[in-house]
Amino acid sequence: MRDRSPGTRARRRALHATVAALGLLLVAAAPAAAAPAVDEVALTGPTAAVPAGASVDVRLDLRAAADVYAYEATLAFDPALLAYDQVTDVPAGGFDDVTTAPGGVTVRHTRLGTSPSLTGDVTTTVRLTALAGGTATVRLADLTLVGSDAATDTRADVASLDVVVTPAPTPTPTPPAPTAPAPSPSDGGAAAPSPSATTPAGAAAGTGTGTGTGAGAGALSATGAQVAGVLAVALAALGLGAVLVRRRAVASR
Repeated sequence: MRDRSPGTRARRRALHATVAALGLLLVAAAPAAAAPAVDEVALTGPTAAVPAGASVDVRLDLRAAADVYAYEATLAFDPALLAYDQVTDVPAGGFDDVTTAPGGVTVRHTRLGTSPSLTGDVTTTVRLTALAGGTATVRLADLTLVGSDAATDTRADVASLDVVVTPAPTPTPTPPAPTAPAPSPSDGGAAAPSPSATTPAGAAAGTGTGTGTGAGAGALSATGAQVAGVLAVALAALGLGAVLVRRRAVASR
């Protein structure tokens, strides 16, 4: 049987109030779910101009990170000036994934299983290739941080970096080598006759038979002249003989 005396009821009310106060204290003392955090986000790259065709290393720094279990970072740039090459540096351990598109690359990193969250300075390096001359702006278009309790922190256009690219030099054409002019009769030289397709090789050498005017034709002309001279002497002798015969006939009359 319960004691319903006024003193007993007062003691119970005091006990209930004490338990309620203790519960409030325990709730207040319980740690709240910690969201992932970083003190500073920065993009760094080459400080001097780079020539077209050279590599451009862009580094993403998450400085003083706390309870970062995973992150996703998207870099955006002008596809006419820069192109994605590869990711050269990520945090050790965990799983990494890269998605590319013209003018952009997204890098993801997550811890696995019971691996501890990332703390301190977290670095990721993306290598790009310079394509043409101009000033290329690389933007950290999106950044999402995920805590160990799945709490997220999403930021847009966090940081940017300007990369100056100098155009590739234009190659200088090599002039053609000068050629010696062909000799002409006015220079005092005679051009050597070139054998034609219709002239026999023997005639060009002066040993053929034909009616050419070379050395062979000259030899044939000399032989003809000698024969003509002998024939003329023979005809003259015949004419003289005929005259003598005629005179003798007249004298015998």
